[in-house]
Amino acid sequence: MAAIFAADTITHYEIAIPVLYTVVLLGAAFSFRPGSLIWLGCLCLGLTGVSFAFTLHGNAATGLINLLISSAAIVITAWLAIRLQHAKELALQGQSQLARIAHAQMVSGLTSSIVHELNQPLAAIATSGQACQRWLSATPPNVDRANAALERIIRDTTRAADILTRMKDLTRGKVTECRRFNLVDAVMDVVAMAQHRLERHDIAARIRCKAGTLSAWGDPVQIQQVVSNLLLNAIEAIAVQGTGGGHIEIALWEEDDSCLCRVSDDGSGIAPTLTDHLFEPFWSTKQEGTGIGLAISRTLIEANKGRIWLAQDRREGAAFCFSIPAAREEES
Repeated sequence: MAAIFAADTITHYEIAIPVLYTVVLLGAAFSFRPGSLIWLGCLCLGLTGVSFAFTLHGNAATGLINLLISSAAIVITAWLAIRLQHAKELALQGQSQLARIAHAQMVSGLTSSIVHELNQPLAAIATSGQACQRWLSATPPNVDRANAALERIIRDTTRAADILTRMKDLTRGKVTECRRFNLVDAVMDVVAMAQHRLERHDIAARIRCKAGTLSAWGDPVQIQQVVSNLLLNAIEAIAVQGTGGGHIEIALWEEDDSCLCRVSDDGSGIAPTLTDHLFEPFWSTKQEGTGIGLAISRTLIEANKGRIWLAQDRREGAAFCFSIPAAREEES
């Protein structure tokens, strides 16, 4: 600024040196607060007036015009710089607010995911508890059936704890711990846990597999979560029709280096216009749906190096299919 002041003072009136103060203001706009920019603008105007008073060369009338033009340029530039600062502050506030919203959505999504995934084992625990109470209240008490119900409660409690552990690992980005497991046994366990719900809606579920053993490579608890989600969706799709009865088929087979599972039903089906949104979080066609079941399923399958898709080649109902790596001989 001192250089601009000196140059303006020793040059002729016809040279509008004070316009260069706008460069100073623009540079200060990126670091000064709005109040400081106002003081800087006033200083530039003051120096321009002092330089005009001390200039000795040139046409004074032309110098006055240049003074007015330079002053207008300084005022406009200072105003724009202040507006820029306000815009930056608003942008920072917006970013902070978006970060808070994103964090709240993440917490809400995580809570919804945990509730969704724990719903079935907790419902199974409640059902087994009621059955145990019923068998013990019988005359005479049926101890064997009560013990069987207690064993189911212990099994479902362990499964709920495993689900919580897997969900925690996913949120922390922990690598999925894969191992060899029998996909047929894993699917049979899921169907057994859903048997009460199947019977309540008079739905027949059939597992179709040519071999009794299908060695897959992945996390069996996570894969069971996926099968459970798909089976629950199929049950709800049939139940919503309100006609009673229905059929669900779970087909298992091995193809190349993958194990595949297909869950199909003869329920209400899926409109072609909705297929692009099926795996989006918090999107659901069901009135009371959370819209996270399929989104979680895709996350779990991808964590197990597989893929999941809608295999919509049926005139009625729906079919979902997923694939995961088959276990190789050297893997154990």
